[in-house]
Amino acid sequence: MTRSNTAIFILLIAVFTCSGAAQPVDTVEELKVCARMTDKEARLACFDDLGDRVLREEPADQKPPQEKVAQAEAESATRSNAQPLPDELGRSTTAQYVGLITSCKKGGRGDWYFFFDNGQVWKEVNRRNLRFKECNFNATIMTDSFGYKMRIDGEERTIRVKRHR
Repeated sequence: MTRSNTAIFILLIAVFTCSGAAQPVDTVEELKVCARMTDKEARLACFDDLGDRVLREEPADQKPPQEKVAQAEAESATRSNAQPLPDELGRSTTAQYVGLITSCKKGGRGDWYFFFDNGQVWKEVNRRNLRFKECNFNATIMTDSFGYKMRIDGEERTIRVKRHR
């Protein structure tokens, strides 16, 4: 350290130790003073001194934080009137849409397009070999973890689809 930095450092330590004995000093103001220092070593020493002083001023009768948390949990458990949660809370609710398919068309690449009565168009994405004699039936579209599946009423199979329009 240079002489001027050492002098500032000694002066700050003297001010901090004298002011602590005379009256309680605002810790926030001391932090601001330490933060404004330009010399790294003096700033570090200032923060260390401030931290040591704050730890010395801490009352000894305080419980460790884990004991406080455990005690607070025990008190809240005895005070609370626990209501049971509804059974449906953990279950996933799958969004479903039931509609009438008015027409089906096979695309140029072998994928099917399903036209619903409300104007929605859904496209088959798994390119299975499907055959439909007539396309006038009800279908249910369900959400899946990877998109949507369509189940034609009266059939067991599902067709993976995506919204086209």
